[in-house]
Amino acid sequence: MHASLNSRGLLVGLVVLTTVGVSACSANPPPGNAGTADGQTIPAATAAVKPPAATTAASPPAGTPSATPTSPEGVRDLVITSAEKSELTATYVAFRRISPSDVSGGGPVPGSVYFAYIPATYSYWALARFEPSSTASLNAQVGFQDGGNIGMFWKAGAGSWHIASGGIPTVCGELAWFPPVVLTAWALPTSPPTGMSC
Repeated sequence: MHASLNSRGLLVGLVVLTTVGVSACSANPPPGNAGTADGQTIPAATAAVKPPAATTAASPPAGTPSATPTSPEGVRDLVITSAEKSELTATYVAFRRISPSDVSGGGPVPGSVYFAYIPATYSYWALARFEPSSTASLNAQVGFQDGGNIGMFWKAGAGSWHIASGGIPTVCGELAWFPPVVLTAWALPTSPPTGMSC
């Protein structure tokens, strides 16, 4: 009888430990995720990005498909709209904690924006370059240096944009942030140049 109670106690203990372990794993983000300066969660670039429960096939791409065909993985290279550019700029300004007037032209440098959509994950990806305005403070201007002028963006469906700064060398930031299929759709490198490690 005593051995039977000890076995049951051991079994109950194992069940409790397993439950606690599973709960802890599901409550914490995967180790590939990082945080931004504004506390937003950033997806690991190589992990599958799952859409929120509210995002369904009824969430079409916000941009207009470009002349570039859809990749075999279904990635769509999009032409960005003015509204999306404004959203990217607002996200960049908030992330950098600067004034909108610190950004030259009030938005991304013309021709610098890449924009894509992955239907399988209902996720949007964007890359944009910003320059300081002539009236930007010295502190704001310094923040645009060393890749600080590059914004790398991600969002699920109609959700909010998440952002990371580009850094130096730029290719390393892009490789860490964007899924390879997105970089391929944009005809950007999917690995570091020969002799460089990231």
